[in-house]
Amino acid sequence: MNINSKVVNFLKVTVLVSSLLYFGYFIFKNFEQFKNFSNFNIQTIAILLSLKFINIYLLSNLNIYILKNIGINLKNIESTKLTVRNTLGNLSSPLKLGSGYKLSYLKEKYDIKINEYLFITTFYSIFNLIPIFLIFLIFSFFGNQRIVLNNLIIMFLIFFGLVFTTFSIQKLPYFKKINTGLSKKLISKNNLIIQINNILFFLSSSIIVYLIVINLSNIDSFYSSISYNFLGSFVNIVNLTPGNIGIKEGLIISFNNIHKIGFDLVIITSFVERFLSLIALFVTQIIVRNN
Repeated sequence: MNINSKVVNFLKVTVLVSSLLYFGYFIFKNFEQFKNFSNFNIQTIAILLSLKFINIYLLSNLNIYILKNIGINLKNIESTKLTVRNTLGNLSSPLKLGSGYKLSYLKEKYDIKINEYLFITTFYSIFNLIPIFLIFLIFSFFGNQRIVLNNLIIMFLIFFGLVFTTFSIQKLPYFKKINTGLSKKLISKNNLIIQINNILFFLSSSIIVYLIVINLSNIDSFYSSISYNFLGSFVNIVNLTPGNIGIKEGLIISFNNIHKIGFDLVIITSFVERFLSLIALFVTQIIVRNN
């Protein structure tokens, strides 16, 4: 291991440990706020968990149709198993180790080419941000959000940057040599299904945040939840700490002027959201194992 790798690993561990310590300190200093958990009734908890199960289903569908681009045809139960273990791994370990398990599985069972897999997953990680960005802009216009409208030029530069990156990356000489499945038109039935699942996942995740926030505070703004998830989507491209603990929250808190959710509420919401994810994933894992 060279010096640069040691420095990077040290920084990752530092971020993770610092974030966990801060979470513990925050809970200790703001214990009174956690009494608001009593606002959650059985119906709300059931809805939140149902939405988490739907998210797992949508992620599983994304997995199936993205891999179809490189000739991998997963069965539903197989894709669900991979999705659960992949997500659990990424939530509990740094550097997307869950994705490492997924790649190992596909390599062993389908003899997948690593360069094709890395390209297609990276491509869609960026490409899938485009419709999410458009949804965010639409809500900004209809919600008359001045902070966004005043920075419209910057927002459109980000948008065109995403479009340029996703469409130009496949034209690089290296990627022309591999089968990415994207030589076909992006406007196809397969990619339409991918985007439908992508948008539904984003909206259902926003509803989850919305329900958590309105039960923990007096904030009643779906736009805040849309903004929260929009910002979090960019962080999820790279996983440096387990579930991006600390990094995701830091980014969302930094853009408080957009979503208007206080830093303390961001941390509590993140805690509840992750906890619900773990419950849904473990239950799904048990169901999949029994089948």
